[in-house]
Amino acid sequence: MISKLLNFAADHPDLANDMTTVFRWIFAVLAAYILLISIISLLSTRCTPEIWGYFLVEDGGNFPITHWENVIGRSRSSDICIPLKTMSSSHALLTRKGDDKWLFKDLGSRNGTAINGYPLDPDRRYLISSGDEIVMGGVHATVAPASLEESRNNEVMRRMDKKPVAPWKILLAITLFQAMTVVQLVLGMGESITTGAVLSIIMLSAVMWIYVSVFKAMGRKGFEMEMIAFFMSTINLAVTTSSDPTATFKEFVALLMGLALMIFMCIYLRDLDRTRSIRPILIGLSVVLLLINLIFGTVKYGAVNWIKIGSYSFQPSELVKLAFICIGAGTLEELYQKNNTMLYAGFSLFCLGCLAIMGDFGTALIFFVTFIIVSFLRSGDFSRLILTIAGAGIMGLMILRFKPYIASRFAVWGHVWEFADNEGYQQTRTMSFGAGGGLLGLGAGNGSLKYVGASNTDLVFGFVMEEWGFIIAVLLVLCIITLSLFAVMSIVAGRSTFYTICACGAASMFLFQTILNVFGAVDLFPLTGVTFPFVSTGGTSMLTSWAMLAYFKAADMRRDASLAVEEEVDHA
Repeated sequence: MISKLLNFAADHPDLANDMTTVFRWIFAVLAAYILLISIISLLSTRCTPEIWGYFLVEDGGNFPITHWENVIGRSRSSDICIPLKTMSSSHALLTRKGDDKWLFKDLGSRNGTAINGYPLDPDRRYLISSGDEIVMGGVHATVAPASLEESRNNEVMRRMDKKPVAPWKILLAITLFQAMTVVQLVLGMGESITTGAVLSIIMLSAVMWIYVSVFKAMGRKGFEMEMIAFFMSTINLAVTTSSDPTATFKEFVALLMGLALMIFMCIYLRDLDRTRSIRPILIGLSVVLLLINLIFGTVKYGAVNWIKIGSYSFQPSELVKLAFICIGAGTLEELYQKNNTMLYAGFSLFCLGCLAIMGDFGTALIFFVTFIIVSFLRSGDFSRLILTIAGAGIMGLMILRFKPYIASRFAVWGHVWEFADNEGYQQTRTMSFGAGGGLLGLGAGNGSLKYVGASNTDLVFGFVMEEWGFIIAVLLVLCIITLSLFAVMSIVAGRSTFYTICACGAASMFLFQTILNVFGAVDLFPLTGVTFPFVSTGGTSMLTSWAMLAYFKAADMRRDASLAVEEEVDHA
């Protein structure tokens, strides 16, 4: 096929050039269709809040229970607010178990709690049923199930919810996009393209259809997130092929590993207790990986953040991102335990310290921003966040003082055109070549930025602008913003704070990483050497991006949409 296309281009150069011009318009239209349909479906499909039961307070009213985890207390921020002085600000926690069963836990309240006359131990959780008598600070209450009429109304409301968009038309559009990408790359690169690179894009198309067909047959309906990821991964393989076609197959293998890890994580995340129990193991593995990186790491682009094994290399810090989010998340019960908070703070400090020693300032910033977001979701305490940011500022100044390579990047920030032939070489070339791509790009394989160092990783936004155009580059950024907005929306209807914090943690990593990559490439931020999720070349980055998608899927409460939600739970 490659030889036939090359012969065609050689025999009909004008026609091949016209075909490339038409392709650029079609690429932009297809990209807009694929992504906007997926984005609109993802953000417009809501999960209707449901009433799971009522918390009945003697002489105090009836409170509908609409969350899986509910804080009961005097504070206005409590899910069930009982404004009596005998109640503690956060008195107790009520968690839904299903089948008219609930878990109840006293949160170390001042006046204590009793169930059916039995005083509760604050260190234990208790299984209760509807009708059990609950006494909190002299307040008598009980849990009552939702009425039959309300249960039927819940079912009606579920059926009224807008269903996720069917995947088939989007799949066809992505497949057409991939087929045209192969043709464009062959015409643009000529004999420098490899058979392995072409086969990688074709195999990605097959994997995409197999994935959707299998899980569609299993009753799943929501594939918008995967469609977004498959499209961005197509751009990734095209970028990799254009810059280094011998690396495309390795990138495809990393994608497969990431997809498999995402599926595994989705299934594993279904069981919350099982997921919580693995966190000590994740802490241990993360510590070992970072220490190995410190001892045996090799320097690349000024940072000691790579481990080389033969001809292969990987970034341990990318894998630690997955653990960092899972370790930081917690159920409401865990968020009220000081030991749990201190453990996460200590682990975060260790990670940031290791990254600072490695000189990986960009990844350290991503971890720190994620820590800030997760810490706020855990506590809601602004004063604590201000102290944390102040401490981090002092730490950052120390890093700049003792890491000249990092300091040099900050020194040219905002002045790269004054240093166009040395420290500002990468950014000035990125802006020049990126602007040359215009709205539609020069065509895959036709760019010149690929000859600049780190063009397919740190500078990939400019790479996409030059070869694919400003429209597609902006749409890729919009994809990351969409996933982040979906994570925020999940807070309202999430099964547990554990899942919503995981989704928001993953969103903060994706979003801030994209900001650093895009703004760093065009000199709005210092160039920090971080990747664009799904788009930048790099096996570890690709694997981690796909695996991170599991956290978004776990927060998706739409009916039959998520692999991470068992069907019987989703219909409860």
